[in-house]
Amino acid sequence: MSENTSHTDASKKPSYLIYIVLAVIIVGAFFYFLYISIQKRKETADEAKQASATQTIRVRVAKSFLAPDTSVLLLPGNVQGFRETYLYARVSGYIKNWYVDIGDHVTEGQLLAALETPELDQQLAQAKANLELAKSSLERVNSVNIEGAVSIQQKADRDGAYKAAFALVSQLEAQKSFKQVLAPFTGVITSRNIDIGTLVNAGSSASQQLFTIAQVNKLRIFVNVPQSFVTNITVGTEAKIIVQEIPGKPIVGKVTRTAGALDATTRTLLVQVEFDNPKHVYLPGMYANVKFVVKRTMRTLIIPASTLVIRTEGTQVVTVTPQGTIAIKNVLINKDNGATIEISGGLKGDELLVTNPSLDLTEGLKVSLAQKSSAE
Repeated sequence: MSENTSHTDASKKPSYLIYIVLAVIIVGAFFYFLYISIQKRKETADEAKQASATQTIRVRVAKSFLAPDTSVLLLPGNVQGFRETYLYARVSGYIKNWYVDIGDHVTEGQLLAALETPELDQQLAQAKANLELAKSSLERVNSVNIEGAVSIQQKADRDGAYKAAFALVSQLEAQKSFKQVLAPFTGVITSRNIDIGTLVNAGSSASQQLFTIAQVNKLRIFVNVPQSFVTNITVGTEAKIIVQEIPGKPIVGKVTRTAGALDATTRTLLVQVEFDNPKHVYLPGMYANVKFVVKRTMRTLIIPASTLVIRTEGTQVVTVTPQGTIAIKNVLINKDNGATIEISGGLKGDELLVTNPSLDLTEGLKVSLAQKSSAE
C-alpha cells in the first residue's frame, strides 16, 4: 500500500515542474513585449517632438497695394420717362371714341379721346336758361325810371342772381371742354385702358386711368448713393448709363438733382441722372446700372478679402514680419468690393498678409512662406 502511494507522488512531481516553467516563460515573454512596446512609443514620441521643434507652419501670403486715385461706383436704377403721367377723365360720361393706342407718338395738345356727357349737357342747358331768365329780370329792373319804384336792394339781388347764373354757365362750359382728352406733352402712349362705350367718372382712382403717356426723347434715372460717396456726387457730375441688353458704348448723362438729405434708414442720397434718348433706344422701365468715376478723398490700400478675419478683438489681418513671425493687426474697412477690401487704416502697405488664416496662427508664432501672390 505504501509503495503504490510513494510511486504516485513521484510521478506527479515532473508535471508540476512543467507548469511552473511554462508560467515563468509566459510571464517573462509578457514583460519583454511590454518593455519593447514602451520603448517604441517613447522613440516615436521623441521623434515627433524633435520634428515639431524643427518644423514650422507654412503659410501663403499676398501683398496689399495702393488704391488708384479714382474709384468706380456702380449703382442700380430704373429708367423713367423725363415726364410720365396717367390721364384721367375730368368729367363723367361715356367714351365716344379713342384715337391713339399703345406705342403711338403724340404731340402736345393732340386729341386722344372724346367723351359723351349727356348729364353735363342737360345741366349746361338748364344753366343757360336760368342765365337768360336772370338777365331779363335784371334788365327789367334796370329799365324802371320811376324814382322809388324799385329799391336798391332789389337791383342788387337781381344783379347777384345774374352774376351767379353767369358763373355757373361758365363753370359748366369749362367742364364741357374736358369732353376732349388732350395730350399734356409730346411723348408716347404706353397704356390704354378704355374702349368705346366705357363709363368713366371724374376723378383719379387707379381704376379710372384712361391713358399713360411718357416722354421718351429724354429720360431720367434715380439712384441711391452711399454716404461714403455723397461728397463726390454733385449736380453736373457725369454718369454712364449701362443696360446689359443694349450693346455698344454706354450713353452719358449728368446729375441734375440731388435730394439734399440722406435717407436716415439706408444712409443714402437720392440722385437724379438725366440723359438724352433721341433714337428712343432706351425705354422707360428698363433696369440699368449707373457708373460714376469719382476721385478718392483719402488714401486707401486694397487687400484680398481672403486675408480678412473677424475676431472678438475686431476686424484683423494676419501678417508675416521680416523675421518670419506672425503679427496680428487691427484694420479699418473703407469699402467692400467683394473679392477685395479697401483698408483706410491699420496697414502701412509693405506687409505680407496671410491668406485664409487659421485660428492656430497666434502672435509671435514662427512660420515659413509657401507661396507669394499679388492681390488683384
